[in-house]
Amino acid sequence: MMKMNESTPQRLGNSLKCICSVYVPVRNPLLSAEWWKRNFGLEFAVPFNPEEAQAIMKLSDGQWLHLVETKGEIDNAFPNKEGYPMFRFTFEVRQIENLYDHLQSSGVQMEHPADRGACGINFVFYDLDGNKFDVNECIEVHRTPAEVAKVKEHLFQYVR
Repeated sequence: MMKMNESTPQRLGNSLKCICSVYVPVRNPLLSAEWWKRNFGLEFAVPFNPEEAQAIMKLSDGQWLHLVETKGEIDNAFPNKEGYPMFRFTFEVRQIENLYDHLQSSGVQMEHPADRGACGINFVFYDLDGNKFDVNECIEVHRTPAEVAKVKEHLFQYVR
């Protein structure tokens, strides 16, 4: 008779808790780190060590964003079945309208915001190396109906 732990896989349920680190290809980690700091307020998670060829930044909830130096092709997007170049992940944010205004005034390359209904409001931005990212705020969950209307009016310039 076989013992459970010898050959039979043990049922763990969902054992993946969260994503703790994301790796982003960049040409110059220190220059990229300064860009993330200036535009999003990120700080170094560990002191920068040029010999490691990466800068490690810390998001507000503790996850790490590794800005890894590469000489290879930089392409973190992929086409969906309709051919739209997708981003690899979405950042959750609060006060999306303030972030959008800040990035726009800083000259960051961005796409127009989109109202994705129950999924919230999103917009796409690109880093110094052309990596594509998405940000999202589920405004109807985190704000009052009056605040939602004000945010939508601000971002989409709705005409009453």
